[in-house]
Amino acid sequence: MRQNTRTAAHWWRQCAALLLACLAWWGAWPGRAEAAGDCRTEQLATARTEAELRIVNHGHAVVEASGTMVIKVPNSWPYANDLLLSENSGTYRHAMGCLLRGPEPTLRRDEWRPHSPRVDAEASWVRVRYDTLFWFNRPGAALTGPWSIDVRTGKWGMALAPSPALKNSHWDRIRIDLGGLDVSQVSPRPSTVGNGHLVWTGLTPDRKVTVRVAPPWQRAWTAKNSSQTAPWLVASAAGETTWWLGTSAVVVFAALRARRQPAGDELTELEQSSSTALLRWGLVKAAMGVTILLLYRLVVNLTTVTGGTPHWLSDVARWQTLIGFLAAWILAVSARPRLPALLACSLAAAAGALVAAAPPLFGLPSSFTAFKSLSVSGLIVLAAMNAAMLWLWFTALMLWAWSLAHAGGLLKPASAPWRLRRVGTWTAGVTVLFMGWAAWADQRNWQRISWLMDRTATGYDSQYLTSLGQAFVNATFQAPTWAYSHTWVLTSLAVVALLRARDLGLRVPFASPTKLDCLLLAVFFAVVVAWRQGSYAGSQGLASLWLVLDIAALYGLLAVGQRRAVLNQHFEGYEGAPALGESITEAARNDLIARAHRYRELVGALRSMEQGHSESTRSRHAVEKELSGLHRWRPPPGSTGTARPSMPSGITVVDVALSWGPHAKWWDNARRAALLAAAFGLPASVIIVWLIYSPEHQWMRTGQYFFGAPEVAWTFISSELTWAGAGLVLGALWRLLPGRRGPSRALGLVIAYALLIGLGSVANLITDQGIGTGIFGIFLMLPVLTLTGLAMDADTFRSERRFWPNRVGLLLSVYQIRSFSAQIAYVLAQVVAVLAVLKFFTETDIHQFK
Repeated sequence: MRQNTRTAAHWWRQCAALLLACLAWWGAWPGRAEAAGDCRTEQLATARTEAELRIVNHGHAVVEASGTMVIKVPNSWPYANDLLLSENSGTYRHAMGCLLRGPEPTLRRDEWRPHSPRVDAEASWVRVRYDTLFWFNRPGAALTGPWSIDVRTGKWGMALAPSPALKNSHWDRIRIDLGGLDVSQVSPRPSTVGNGHLVWTGLTPDRKVTVRVAPPWQRAWTAKNSSQTAPWLVASAAGETTWWLGTSAVVVFAALRARRQPAGDELTELEQSSSTALLRWGLVKAAMGVTILLLYRLVVNLTTVTGGTPHWLSDVARWQTLIGFLAAWILAVSARPRLPALLACSLAAAAGALVAAAPPLFGLPSSFTAFKSLSVSGLIVLAAMNAAMLWLWFTALMLWAWSLAHAGGLLKPASAPWRLRRVGTWTAGVTVLFMGWAAWADQRNWQRISWLMDRTATGYDSQYLTSLGQAFVNATFQAPTWAYSHTWVLTSLAVVALLRARDLGLRVPFASPTKLDCLLLAVFFAVVVAWRQGSYAGSQGLASLWLVLDIAALYGLLAVGQRRAVLNQHFEGYEGAPALGESITEAARNDLIARAHRYRELVGALRSMEQGHSESTRSRHAVEKELSGLHRWRPPPGSTGTARPSMPSGITVVDVALSWGPHAKWWDNARRAALLAAAFGLPASVIIVWLIYSPEHQWMRTGQYFFGAPEVAWTFISSELTWAGAGLVLGALWRLLPGRRGPSRALGLVIAYALLIGLGSVANLITDQGIGTGIFGIFLMLPVLTLTGLAMDADTFRSERRFWPNRVGLLLSVYQIRSFSAQIAYVLAQVVAVLAVLKFFTETDIHQFK
């Protein structure tokens, strides 16, 4: 018995020794130290730390904060060398997490990093520089770098909140650049204060730096308007909705007028179909505007309207998704598609809405607002719901595009109708691209917010699946507003179709645009060309004002042209003489070109006589007599015995020819100018995209947004549409604009365009916002339209093109050498101005985000 007791005691002693040995080995293993959360913070008491926070306030719509923290870690810290390893290694994340966050780093969604921490090895230190970015764009508390930031309505707080590993370290220097914000409270007292800078030196570990500031009203409003419960979010949505509803009201009014006032003697079939399509689209767009921009956002802000959200509306994301599917289905049905397309759209809408209405049927949590866990199968279901929403909206927009183009005669009469297997497959491919980018963007976003978390920890994969699923949900209920914001392209397509139909309905081919056509062109100018400010102090409550200003700007230009345009001048010679533009027919235009050619020959001969280089036997008197004959016009029909009227003094037959344009019909002039402007605008579109997305911080955020890459591509496309739209307006109003040469007509349109930007810039100054790329757009629009005007003048005398080696030689003859040299200097001055302004914008961005 005694022997058995000794044997059992010996066995327990051996087990205890083995257990102690395993514990000792486990504690010495770095990977296990990470799991245990041991950061050896007591060995960082000798670390040296500096922190700086720079506030960028003036000239920005949203206050920005950039922070820099420099830490000198002693080599004696067990994990100091791990900081020099690859960022993908677990030991690096553990060491950096201990240094910057704590033993168990958590997600930080509001912290942005322009780049990874920069680590350098020194003699007895490892130096770490950690740069962060933060935007004061919504109320609440957030952590960024070593700072805790609290954004409230009236006061903003910034407090130094370092990780536990750095609380006992020595803080050599702490600096806050307030960026012009007013300080209301500060603790402890700074060592130095001056020029908006607060500096503390030699702080002991027990002192906590706290600063409270009073933001200006513009920035406070911006933060409020970003809140999901701010009452004026409804006002902002209502202002934006009013702009869309106002546009719809104007196009509906124009469509009804077009049905009652045809361009010719009677309403043609093409005019009737195009005006009906525009009328239907205006009504549908208005309904979509109310649904998407007002009711869609009202669900989010129902708390401020009713004083409390009903239980059945508590899951906001679900209702937004359901409204999005309903709106897309109505949009598709209203386009009157064929039966296969209608069935496919109905099936996609029903399937996606069923997932949103009853997620437990598909193994999903009952709430869409915040997932706590998600399986792979649930993620697949959410991805399918997102695909259904995107495909449905893309298909509905394509259905309407085909319907509007077909009704306006923009497609060939024999073109096949919209077929599901052709265009539906194409929209499916676009949907896959969108979802692929969304998944990749969310991956980058997840790496940003979780870069210090342990990849092998329990629950890490589940958190990532939940984040990706939430991203698909967010992309699903935000897709309707994103898609609807681009429907202005369909409005412009419908307007262009009606304008073309009205031009084809004219029996007199040389007629200028009618008053109704000018109204349609004014709407087109407001929707496609004119610049409008997105928001002021975070609100779009004044968005509807821009529609009135845009239309008024074009009508103001036409009012100037009514008095100054060449073709609006009247003949001289008898009372009641008609205007120049009322006396030219298609046959007369051919004669006009010949007379203008002869006029240039005679002017050249007269100039040679003045310089003594002419060998012609004709006398100066004979040349001048023929020039005077060219200055006179044939009497109008039915005016027998009336003296031949003469053109107004100071206007030549060349001026009249150039004012008429290269084509007999104003629509052909518009189409030609649109193509020229789109071609000349290609470099300008590239510059716009580069200017917007080249700053490091902008591309950083765009690369993590699920509509980021599509927005970059759309920026280029919309820029091209802007240049082409400006060219179309220029060509359509060519005969009604002031000026004798193409560049002078372009200058008038650019001035109207620039006045709107100037008004927006004044409002930006009031709200202390940056001017953005609006001002630079003027310096791009001017050369694009100037070159378009030069090309239109060259096309006017295209019959002489065979006599000249290139267009420049032709313009030398048309403008005469002295005038053309001035035009060249004018264009070169514009190029220099563009480069100078581009250099200014580039240097400003680099300076602000260095």
